[in-house]
Amino acid sequence: MSLIRRDFFISPYQKDKFVLEISDLHFIISGQSKDVLDILFESDSYTTAARKFNSAFSENISPEEFEGFAKSIFSKIPVFEGDVVSTEKQKSFIKFQKPLISASLAGKIVEPLLFLFQKTFFWIAFSILALAGLLLIILIEVPSAEKFPVLWITLLYAPTIFLHELGHIAACRRFVKKNGEIGFGVYFIFPIFYSNISSIWHARRDERVIANLAGVYMQLWCMLAALIAYYFTKNQMVLYMAYMLALYTFVQLIPFIRSDGYWLLSDISSVPNLQSRSNDEVKSWLRSPLQKIKTNTSKDYFVLLYGIFNTLVLVYFVAIQLIYYWKDLLNFPLYIFEMLKNLVLLKFNELYIAPQLVTTVMFYIISFNLIKKAFTKSQKEDE
Repeated sequence: MSLIRRDFFISPYQKDKFVLEISDLHFIISGQSKDVLDILFESDSYTTAARKFNSAFSENISPEEFEGFAKSIFSKIPVFEGDVVSTEKQKSFIKFQKPLISASLAGKIVEPLLFLFQKTFFWIAFSILALAGLLLIILIEVPSAEKFPVLWITLLYAPTIFLHELGHIAACRRFVKKNGEIGFGVYFIFPIFYSNISSIWHARRDERVIANLAGVYMQLWCMLAALIAYYFTKNQMVLYMAYMLALYTFVQLIPFIRSDGYWLLSDISSVPNLQSRSNDEVKSWLRSPLQKIKTNTSKDYFVLLYGIFNTLVLVYFVAIQLIYYWKDLLNFPLYIFEMLKNLVLLKFNELYIAPQLVTTVMFYIISFNLIKKAFTKSQKEDE
């Protein structure tokens, strides 16, 4: 008999911090909170639990006081029997999630890929492939996308996106022996694949870093395959695909949007929820700059600087788009409508890639997120 539920899993995260997993939800707790959790798990009554707590911490509190204390610690974590477990997805920025491949099947599919994530092999291969991608972007003159049918580019590129998600699953499987599903959802207005690798929270930091890089790593292998194919065929569209894959790798590593680079920086710095924490740090600094500087730790400084730099980059990006590419921004909704119409009417030869498409999409995503945040904030203030 236990005072709390038994269907949880806990593992070390960093010094004096642990990851607590309950029903696919993950929480970071302190070492002292873990001690209280252990006492609750090993006790069949609050009388016994209070006695163990008093002995361990040299305290003298009653069973009733200990019960209130324990429930205040875990007020937002459903450890007690009868607590309601939130069904909200942790990747809430992906809407309309629909699982396509179950966790068990995804685990079986990636078995042949696990050797690619042996740590030494991974870092050697990733470094060589990333360097090759960088040289490809800088040195090779790539033909314009307008020369190639969009349908063929899409058909060639789509499998690499799926391999991207398989890479995340494979790394998760390699390091923690478990993984989630692969699914389909909508980010902003665009259909995307997603992979559930929340179990990677239980891995070591260097393993979480590899898991974050695993997606672009798989696409870099696809880039290599495309370069080899180009060497033998001299097909310009294949060369363009290799270029696109290399470019996508470095775009994905930009840590200012919810990309692989964002999660990578979050894990390297051991700062979960980096974006929200950096926003809070910036707001706190703006309210009392001198006081904030005096009380900050080195990690607080990093989060604050990230928040300031992130804000400046976003402001600069939005300003550049509005000043120099406003026509592309205005034409984007019409472009989407035309492409959807051509797809419905099966006019694939009339599909085309709009100028500045990537930056235009990023502008709309950033603008949408800013508007949504402002709307949410106004709703909370009204309440």
